[in-house]
Amino acid sequence: MDKFIGFFRTVTYLLFTGALLWSYAYMTQQVTYRFDPNGSALEVVNKDTYFFGAIAVFLLANIVCSWFINVLKKLNTTEDGKGLRNRSLKHDLITWVKGFAGVLNLFFGLILFFLGLMNLAESRDAMALGFYVYLGPVLIVAWFFYLAYLLGKRRT
Repeated sequence: MDKFIGFFRTVTYLLFTGALLWSYAYMTQQVTYRFDPNGSALEVVNKDTYFFGAIAVFLLANIVCSWFINVLKKLNTTEDGKGLRNRSLKHDLITWVKGFAGVLNLFFGLILFFLGLMNLAESRDAMALGFYVYLGPVLIVAWFFYLAYLLGKRRT
């Protein structure tokens, strides 16, 4: 599971980078990020602000997850420890946080793809693809259910 989560997180780095570069390349100078139900623009931001804001959010989320992983790795554990002092729980939590970073990156990438599609001049019917935006929160909630499973798992 560890190798898969590491691979998934690496792939989501690439997905986010690709989504950001693709959406940035096809956008006009003013990027619409808020739409009414008909798809008309409500609020816009400069293209450069969009680019650097997306990078800042991505870096902040990944730095916080990496910091948390490093804090968990520094804990002294034993096989029969209680709470976070249990080696298997610590290992499961480290894997969970790595996966959570991947799920967040996937969510950010999906949002960037959606915004890119919405800002393409010839693609105003992209509202039909809005379900991709809802896929991210569903995955995040599912990942928290997995955390509840890990915390409730009996450890010896």
